[in-house]
Amino acid sequence: MTDIIRMLEEDNPVLTLTDSCDIICDRCPNRQADKCRSECRVGRIDSGCLREYGLSAGDEIRWSDLKKLAADKIILQSKLPQICLDCQWHCFDWN
Repeated sequence: MTDIIRMLEEDNPVLTLTDSCDIICDRCPNRQADKCRSECRVGRIDSGCLREYGLSAGDEIRWSDLKKLAADKIILQSKLPQICLDCQWHCFDWN
């Protein structure tokens, strides 16, 4: 995850949002083929985030803009505990 975050911060790529496994999931031990063993939990988190952002799967957005949306719509609104209960991105610096 550290390498992925570093790449996102350095390259600021345009991301295509998805509601299934993607390249970020490639090395995750919970990925089995094109499915996630934690699909229910991850799907709930992803859906909640997209709803708060006003975005949908298939939308494209630059990393820095997505990061700002996450900070503005979830972090600063104190919605992290209810939307992202046990998400591993809790350790990320959203500033």
